[in-house]
Amino acid sequence: MKINRGCPSVSKTKCFPPLPPEAPCLSLCDCCVSPLQSVLQQLVGETVILGTIADAVGIPLFFQYEIVEVNDFLVTITGVEGTFVVNISDVTGVGFLPTGPTINLLAPVNSGCDCDCRERPIRQVLDTFIGSTVNLLAINGSISPDFSVEQTGLGIVVGTLPLGMGPDTIARFAISTCKITAVRTN
Repeated sequence: MKINRGCPSVSKTKCFPPLPPEAPCLSLCDCCVSPLQSVLQQLVGETVILGTIADAVGIPLFFQYEIVEVNDFLVTITGVEGTFVVNISDVTGVGFLPTGPTINLLAPVNSGCDCDCRERPIRQVLDTFIGSTVNLLAINGSISPDFSVEQTGLGIVVGTLPLGMGPDTIARFAISTCKITAVRTN
């Protein structure tokens, strides 16, 4: 992963807690947007559900769209309503068939700075629930009930979620941990 490539740090202050001089000070682009861009690149050619902060609660705008291209923090998707270019920083997560590709996540890093207050804490909470089911509240107010946590990586949690379209209708989702507001345990 390249550090701060084309995306300045949100913070102009020194890292807290202080990191060794050789340690990178990562920005929210590095720990929130770049990991999601990596996931989306692995799904090019797949039909997905693309959740964004613009979605009405529980109703994704981009349901069954094909990912055409992922480049420069933008994802191009095409579907029944046409082709859209979506800002990855506004994507909450992506759903795909459980039989879809294996998703390789970026390894977490000790980054301090902006990532330490936004990405790390919720990822570490989700680490404790791997193999369990939780409810996720997203930044747009939508709730992902019965989310089965499978794995976490830098800025991402992957798991399965029932779609409510029948007892056997589930999808795998890669959700940005930076877009998760709360985790409710049962």
